[in-house]
Amino acid sequence: MNRQLLSQTLVVLFALTIAHPQGLAAGSSIEDMEPPFGSGYAPEQESQKLTNKGYRSYQQALYYQSLDTPNDAAKSKTALKKAQKYLRQAAKKDQKNVRAFALLGDVLAMQGERRKAIGAFNFALQLSPKYFDAWLSRAKVLLDMGLVNDVQKSYAVLARNEPDLANDLLAAIDIWLTERELPLSDAEGAFMEWRNSQT
Repeated sequence: MNRQLLSQTLVVLFALTIAHPQGLAAGSSIEDMEPPFGSGYAPEQESQKLTNKGYRSYQQALYYQSLDTPNDAAKSKTALKKAQKYLRQAAKKDQKNVRAFALLGDVLAMQGERRKAIGAFNFALQLSPKYFDAWLSRAKVLLDMGLVNDVQKSYAVLARNEPDLANDLLAAIDIWLTERELPLSDAEGAFMEWRNSQT
């Protein structure tokens, strides 16, 4: 009798194992394990780690640039290259990583690649129109390019949503206007009038 019960129990266990082969390994979550030689991180996590590395390299570049010596200029250039590499990898790992695209825009702008920078900012803003730091950075690059109408539109967005960032943009506009050579073009003159009308 006991043997019959035992054999029936074994048959049931065997049937359950065939139906759910992961059943016996459920406690170890073996089916969720990463393949060998992987990083062990999900693409989003890996992307965040790369973004952080890119940000650190970007901060190093800003620091070296502030020292303003030829040797430090070379170090800044090297740090920017590393930052761009990490941020591109981050964006490739997770194409919804808004911060990676926005930082990539900052790095490209610092490298003088203004059109590519605008592309990176645009992509970040497509992903998240409320990423207002990207609006500000993009507006500063547009200002350097002399695209004052687009700068005004960016200011309107920031003034509605982030007044502090809007004030930062006005400060950048003031610096830009003081560097203009007289006489101003019609577009620059109209832009100055617009600026003076802002409080």
